[in-house]
Amino acid sequence: MLFTRSLPFVAVLATLACTSADILRLDPTPRPQTRPESIQLIAKEPTQPYVVIAIVSARQNPGGNPRERLIKEAAKLGGNAILLDAGSLTRITNDLEHGSTGLQVSGKVIVFTDSTRSN
Repeated sequence: MLFTRSLPFVAVLATLACTSADILRLDPTPRPQTRPESIQLIAKEPTQPYVVIAIVSARQNPGGNPRERLIKEAAKLGGNAILLDAGSLTRITNDLEHGSTGLQVSGKVIVFTDSTRSN
């Protein structure tokens, strides 16, 4: 019984192990977490006022999805959106010996400062 209950937990850990993230916090203000599904991925400077609270990078390992990890980390920080730019997607070498490559996605985690915006 315990084994079947822990199986989903092991699956979640395995999924998280497939990506890794680096976070550079620029604004230490504590914020409540947001829902990952509410995080917007945007490639154009928003017209709404905002502040950049962090820069997050997620690297793909075999079977991992750096986009999902980026969104998860932004939600943990209380962000509203991730601002991507031309340098946001980078191909990196994961294993120098075998020459395998992966992707790294980076973006600015932003919080809209407009008080009329709902979260």
